[in-house]
Order: sequence, then C-alpha cells, then structure tokens
Amino acid sequence: MGRPKISLVIPAYNEEKYIRPTLDAVMQAKQVYETTFSEGVEVVVVDNDSTDTTAMIAQEYGCNVIDFAQHNIAAVRNAGAAQAQGEYLAFVDADASIIPEDTFVSIHNNLEQPEVFGGGSRMRPDKLGCLCGFFGFGLLDLLTYYVLIDLQGLGLVLFYLRKKDFEEMNGFDETLYAFEDGEFGIRMKQYAQVNHQRLVHLKKPVIVSTRKNQLCSFSQMWRSYFKLYNKDGARDMNNVYEMLYDVDHLR
Repeated sequence: MGRPKISLVIPAYNEEKYIRPTLDAVMQAKQVYETTFSEGVEVVVVDNDSTDTTAMIAQEYGCNVIDFAQHNIAAVRNAGAAQAQGEYLAFVDADASIIPEDTFVSIHNNLEQPEVFGGGSRMRPDKLGCLCGFFGFGLLDLLTYYVLIDLQGLGLVLFYLRKKDFEEMNGFDETLYAFEDGEFGIRMKQYAQVNHQRLVHLKKPVIVSTRKNQLCSFSQMWRSYFKLYNKDGARDMNNVYEMLYDVDHLR
C-alpha cells in the first residue's frame, strides 16, 4: 500500500495485561479506514524497556515496534513520532484505550481541511466511581476533562495533527515527566491560533482505563497529584515513578 497516511503512536511499558483491547480497537479502526480510503495506517508501539511480553504482543498485531529505554513519557512519544512514516500523526495510550471505529476516518477528514490544525478527543472512563475517585474514575476527573476540553478548547486523550506541525512544535516537552499531554494540548491551541487555524475534537469519546485510580489508595492518588501541581513537580521523576512505571505494585 506504500507509505501510510496516518501513524498512530502508542507508548507502552509493561502493558501485557492491558494492550490487547487497545490494539483490537485500533486494528478495527485501521480496517475501516483502509477500506474507506485505500490509504494505510501505521501503528507504532514504543516499547519503553518493558520486562514482560508487551513488545511480543504488539508484533503479533503487526505493529512497528520500537525499543526505547529512557523512562520519560514525553521522550517515548517523541521517539515514536520520529520513526513514524505517516503524513498525519496521532497519539493514544496503551492501557485499554478503546478508540471508535471511525477514528482514523475522522482524523483524515479533519486534516484534509487546511483550516484545521488538529485536535484531540473526549474521554469516557471504563468505570465510574464516586466523587473523588475512591473507586474507578471520579466525577471530579470528569469535570476536569470537561473544563479543559469543552470550555478551554484543549485537545486531550487522543491527539492528532500533521507531522510537519508536530516537528515545528518540537514535539512533547521532555523536561516534564508528567502532564506533558496537557502542556502539549495548550501549545496545540496556541499554534492553531497563531496559524489562524482551529482545533477540531473527535465527536466520539475514547474509552480509557481507570486502573491507576483503582490501584491507588485515596491518599496515594492525592499525594501524587499534590507533588505534581506545578511544572517543577512534574520535572522530578521521583514524583511520578510509581504512577507511571510502578503502577501495578500499588496494590
């Protein structure tokens, strides 16, 4: 089919328990897109020095698997983007992020419009817990996403844009070990405004995993949030290690 039109970048660290549902949904959306447009979708899984079978599973699905050892989520995303061959880039997480079947079709249709810079998507948690997130995903989390996406117009959850614009933005900020996605969404909005373009968010939500909320105790979750409340906190790897790279040991 030649060079892919769209490249989806998925960072993954020890995701053997969670990545299959993500890839099942991605491959379904890939099939819909390639049938609709006769263009290709490349799935790039960046294996972040996993010690389990994450890379093997991704290879089974026909993904382009890249090895990347540095534990820095922004750098992991950037490494995948650097290897991506598509004209359009998209990013989603590995842990059971279920994308709608028309995701790539929508990305294609949006980015074929010169006035569209890119966008993100809304989210729907796989489990909804109580107000503060004792179990599953809390209503406060949902409210935060509503404010950022619908009221502030930021793209989150699943980012997409042209690769040339991603490169002009210098990708994700590698000085941040957390909240790099929020910071990227803010800059996307700024770049769109400077270029007299707009962000268009996907209409259908991505279903996201709430496993970190379920594994963390109330005190662990809010202690981690408190440590990361500003950029200085998010630049300290010690503040985010257990949330990003040791999450299954929080039980």
